[in-house]
Amino acid sequence: SIFMSRNENDSNYESDVEGNPEDNPFDEFDNDEAEPNFGPGGNTGSAFDTILNGVGEWEEMHGNYVLKPPKSYEGQPRKRDFRRSIINVNLYTYTSSLFIQIDRALIHFLGGAIVGAAPDISYRYLLERLAQKGFLIVATPYTLSFDYIATCDDIIGRFERIAPSLARQFGPVPVVGVGHSCGALLQLLITTLFPDTPRAANALISYNNKGVKDAIPFFDEVFAPLFVSLARNQTNPLIEFLWTGNAPSDTGSGSDGDKSYPPTSLDLINISLELGRNAVRGNLPSDDLLSDIAKKTTPKPLASVLPQDVQIPSFVRDSVQRAIDPIMEAQSEAGITPILDQSLDILEQIPSLIEEVADGARDFNPTPASVKAAARRSYRARRTLVIEYDDDPLDESEELESLLKDAETVMRNKRPMVDFDVQRTILKGGHATPCIAPPLDLASRAEDILGDETAKNNLLYSGADETADELVRWLEEGNL
Repeated sequence: SIFMSRNENDSNYESDVEGNPEDNPFDEFDNDEAEPNFGPGGNTGSAFDTILNGVGEWEEMHGNYVLKPPKSYEGQPRKRDFRRSIINVNLYTYTSSLFIQIDRALIHFLGGAIVGAAPDISYRYLLERLAQKGFLIVATPYTLSFDYIATCDDIIGRFERIAPSLARQFGPVPVVGVGHSCGALLQLLITTLFPDTPRAANALISYNNKGVKDAIPFFDEVFAPLFVSLARNQTNPLIEFLWTGNAPSDTGSGSDGDKSYPPTSLDLINISLELGRNAVRGNLPSDDLLSDIAKKTTPKPLASVLPQDVQIPSFVRDSVQRAIDPIMEAQSEAGITPILDQSLDILEQIPSLIEEVADGARDFNPTPASVKAAARRSYRARRTLVIEYDDDPLDESEELESLLKDAETVMRNKRPMVDFDVQRTILKGGHATPCIAPPLDLASRAEDILGDETAKNNLLYSGADETADELVRWLEEGNL
């Protein structure tokens, strides 16, 4: 990892920070008025000026959603200080860097299948509660895939692109992996299979490691054939008569080059999503997109009559755009645009999953058995919290607890002095409990009006609230 992942109170953890920040020779030269100098790039005062944001102010950075803790937060143990340190970040060493020392850990969060594409929306209440307690939140969205290894690699790549910026701003802090459902499995794999991405601890919520056939009933009998049909147009015997193959695809000429014409059902889904994305962002579709749609959807009898190359005059585009802009500005200020945009991120996973199945995917990589074998042999997080809900038929937390205890035995055979702390707790709720909650500001207003218990029960977020409390308890217990 190129980020800071050490718990300063535990010498068992490896660190990417050279030296002990408590004994740093630069401390005596601290100066609150000094300009920060971040290595080869020189001063970056403008970035430094935007470090402290209030709860709920999410930022998108290099494919991650970041929520920084407020200037003062609930249960703040001590006053923040400015400190200089030496931080190894990728190929550069940033020296004499002025940064804001936060008192608590960075939480790297991964959401569940499908909803993990928009974690800042799907898990907004839970993550804002943790930020309110002083934790720095990095929620990395991911596209669900049958290839877990590629997914983990993409997640780590996104996190490491943001790491230098956060290191410069907040200094060395422990990184704690928190995941829900599929996100819990991915955190387990990251800690097991990617030794260069250490974790001070992991919190795994509603963990499950089921194979495709166990997770999706009738997968082979119903869903796999359906997905192949959607991707290959095997469902409509009249398709060759109704639609034209009048234009070659970008892949070349001949039968192979014409496979994208006529459109498959998957093509039509992708076109709809692309048009939706343009609408949400207040953009008119490009001429290339409109031409592509015309070529793919023109019935054969009309192909010689209707124009296939669409060009909207620039003055028409400009006029329409000027009419749309005020509406989009109001929508953006109301916070509607990000929600709609990320809702499309969730929906865009469906075509890629259909394509994977059409290309032959029938189980996850690695398989459940391989995941268990690898975790038993190589899981490295010294502290792990396993959260289970009492009404969750998908949960495999009990099996996970046993697996991690086996991992402790294997680790002790290699390094007898290493201690593992595995805790499993059972809370009230179901598999979707962490997602069922309003935004924190709305919940706070409801509590002011209705009272705490009434608001939590009526808005159905008592389970998410209890989950946040349990995470904070466990994190504070470990001085994280």
